[in-house]
Formats: sequence, structure tokens, C-alpha cells
Amino acid sequence: MPRLLQRPRRPDAAAERPRPDADDHVPLELPSYEPPSCPMDDKTKDAIKSLYSNRDPDSSRRQYNKHLEKSTEYLSTIVGAINDTLRTRRRSLARMAEKRRERGEQEPDENELSLQQYVAELEATINELTDSSEEALRVVIDYRAELEDHPAVLEKVWEGLDEQRRSQQGERAERAARRTERASRRVAGGDDQDENRAEADQVDEEAPAQENTSRVTGIKELLEAARKAKLDEYEALSAYERYARHNDYIKFKQIWHDAVHADDNVPLPDATTWFDELGRPNKGAVANDDDDLVVEREIIDLKCPLSLQIMKEPYSNHQCRHTFEKSAILEFLRSSGGAGQCPVCSKHLRIRDFYLDEVMLRKIKRAEEAANRGVDNTSDIEPEDEDDSSLIVGRTTHIKKEKDRPRRRMEELDPEDD
Repeated sequence: MPRLLQRPRRPDAAAERPRPDADDHVPLELPSYEPPSCPMDDKTKDAIKSLYSNRDPDSSRRQYNKHLEKSTEYLSTIVGAINDTLRTRRRSLARMAEKRRERGEQEPDENELSLQQYVAELEATINELTDSSEEALRVVIDYRAELEDHPAVLEKVWEGLDEQRRSQQGERAERAARRTERASRRVAGGDDQDENRAEADQVDEEAPAQENTSRVTGIKELLEAARKAKLDEYEALSAYERYARHNDYIKFKQIWHDAVHADDNVPLPDATTWFDELGRPNKGAVANDDDDLVVEREIIDLKCPLSLQIMKEPYSNHQCRHTFEKSAILEFLRSSGGAGQCPVCSKHLRIRDFYLDEVMLRKIKRAEEAANRGVDNTSDIEPEDEDDSSLIVGRTTHIKKEKDRPRRRMEELDPEDD
């Protein structure tokens, strides 16, 4: 068989090139920024307009918003979980101390002292994590506010470009009219107006140069100015207006409070007390003693008013304080076209008004765990009776009633249901 001809291997081209010395790498100096000399045309303006009028669900803006929503969800879940862990360790320490006292022992043993030290260190760590989570949530809310203002910012840029183009068109028309008027006067004045004619010729020669050097605001400058205006408007709001009225922060605060005060049933302080006068989180806020509203002992029924069964997916709404099983309220509202009156208080409700009540879900799970511990005789919590599936929360106290105010967003049950 003939031998196969093999092509000689070519040397690596990169290896053939001489390696430059370190001194040869000189940083490239970029020219200074120069603003545009001509306004944008209609095609470019329409492209900018399409950015803020885009309603495509797959757009990057909506994808970014989904990531921010996930961040708020994770932060709320984490703050509840870590404070649940701390409460469980405290409960274990309390049971250990109680058993020691039942045995007639006054001094804690080595195991109890070790657990005390562990709980103290855990409390410091969890308090630090809780504070950082709360701060991170406020940052996420700031990002969401900026994202919500983005279409308005782009619209302001488009308006600035349109106004700039109209202004320059008006200036050009005015200069053309002046040139025409001067030409008419020159013809009417004849040769006796040599001085005026020379001055008019000089103005005509300088007009194009003035037109080319007229100030044109670039899109970068318009964008920065519009963003700064929105940022100043947002930062002028109080911390209460920025965060305490935001659904995500309210949910975070409710879960946090529920995890910390699950055993003592302390009511959640009024939202107006969540921040001090400097806008800093007020962790020591307590219920007020104002006489605007008296809240009696509140009994939250863990049974759905429609199905009369213990709720598995409790869904509350933004119109009234009643909670239902998801499947039951969906069936009820869909039978009336997606909207109807609350079966309990007759408030007008829509499917989009409902959301998964994670605080109620936590209470239901805790009640089930307490019942199981009671059956197993592992704690002093009595199991719930079959006919009584209610949970008593809160105490008789005076708190200030917060006025109903619109919040920044509403969560929807199902995207296809309006």
C-alpha cells in the first residue's frame, strides 16, 4: 500500500511572533466626551420610546423584577427560619431549667451551662443576621422602586429629545425668516444701504456656524438628569412611606414578629412605629396606648369559613381580614365571574386581591406541632380539641389605627385570573 503523505505540521503562529516587552504596553488615552451636535432623528426617538412602552413579559425588565421578588421571598423565609431556631433553643433551655427545679436543684449543671452559652452566642448571631436581612430587604425595595420608575425616566428622556428637536427647528426657522427679511430690506433700500448690506452678509455667513455649534443635550445627560429627579423624589419620602407601606416589607415584618413572639402573643406594633424620626429601624417598638382603637382578644379560626376544614393553603386578601382555603375561595369567586362579595363581611373581592398568607400558615403548622407534642407528652402544650381549632393571638391593648393607604403592588393568585 502506498504510504500516506503527511503534511508537515505548521509552527504555531503565535509562537513565531515576538513577545512584546512590558514597556511596550502603553495605556490608550481616550478622547474627552463630546456632546452630540445634532438632535436625534425620529427613528432613534421611536426606538427609545419602545423601551418604556414595551410590555413583553419576557423583557429584561420583567426578568429583573422576578429576581427581586425572589430575593424578598428568600429574605422573609430566612428571617422566620433563623428566629424559629432561636425560639426552639430557648424553649429547650427553659424546659431543662424547669426540670432541674422540679428535682429541687438550684444550680445548673454543666449541660445547662453549656446550653446557656450556646443560646447566648446563637442569639447574638441571629440578631446580627436579622438586622442584615432587614437592611438587605430595604435595598431590594429601593431597587424595585427604581425599576418601577424606569419607564417614567425613559419617557422623560424621550420628551427631552422631542422638545430639543422642536426648539432647534424653531431656531432654524427663525434664522431663515430673519435672513429673508434682511434680503427684502436690502433689495428695497438699493445701493444706498451698503453698510446694512455688509452687516447682513456677515450675519448670513455666521448663521450656519452658529447653528452647528448650538448646544445639543445628549441622551446620556438627559438620562442622568431624569434618574436624579426620580431619585430625589423617592429619597424625599419618609422611611414609613418607602418601606412600611410596601407589601414586601409588611410581609417580612409580620413573619419576623411571628417568629420572635410566637409564644407570648405580643401584637405587632403599628407600622408608624417601625422607624424612628431619622428613618432607622426601630426594633424596640411596642404597641401604643392611644385610645383611637381598642383591640380585644382576637381569635383566629384555623378553619376555612367556606370548607369548614383546617386550612392547608390559607389565602388572605387586601380588602378585608378574612382568610380562606385557596381551592375554596377560588371556586367561590370563579362561580361569580372572578369577583364577588366576601362570604363573611360582604366586602368586594377579586381573585387578584388574594395572596398566600405565610404568617397564617406558620400559625397553622405551629398549632399542629403543639398538638403532636401534647399527644406525645413531650411538652406542657395541650392538644387542640377536635371541635376547637382556633388560635388565640394578641391581648387586650390600645393601638393606633393606621389609615388605609394604597400599597406599591398587589400579588396575584393565578396570572390568568383577573
